[in-house]
Amino acid sequence: MSYFINRKEHLTFWEKLYLPEIFRGLSITAGHLLHSLFHIDDRMTIEYPDKKKELPPGYRAEHRLMLREDGQIRCTACMLCQTICPANCIEIIAEETEDKTVEKRPKLFTINELRCIFCGLCVEACPCDAIRMDTGKYENSSFNRKDLIYDIKKLASNHPDNAGKISSALY
Repeated sequence: MSYFINRKEHLTFWEKLYLPEIFRGLSITAGHLLHSLFHIDDRMTIEYPDKKKELPPGYRAEHRLMLREDGQIRCTACMLCQTICPANCIEIIAEETEDKTVEKRPKLFTINELRCIFCGLCVEACPCDAIRMDTGKYENSSFNRKDLIYDIKKLASNHPDNAGKISSALY
């Protein structure tokens, strides 16, 4: 079955001039301009950085590592987050501990925020709820690439509630 477009053979005089269409397009543009000038509350533009956008619940922001009550990191270096990461931005090197409750812990835990696609699979794969993406920080920019590779200290203190609570025995 063939379909075809049925076009007029001859254009009228006004259609050849294109003037009515030009004026109709200008009137639509002028209408949008006047609407945005007089209805300021309907604008989608946010005057950043004076006003910040309110984040929806469940927004995946920068990563952070959770701490136990004794100040140690919850991570048991099971490598599940590193394995499931599609961007290969997580690097973990494990070490054994003297602690009887936890066999091993991460000696090195880095997340390359430049590579991360913020999919949240690392959070879902973690069996001990050691990594989260609930910091609410979405302004991760830097003049230096090295500043956006988060090490274990930066990840453990990436939330205001965790600042200063890191045990010195970790390092």
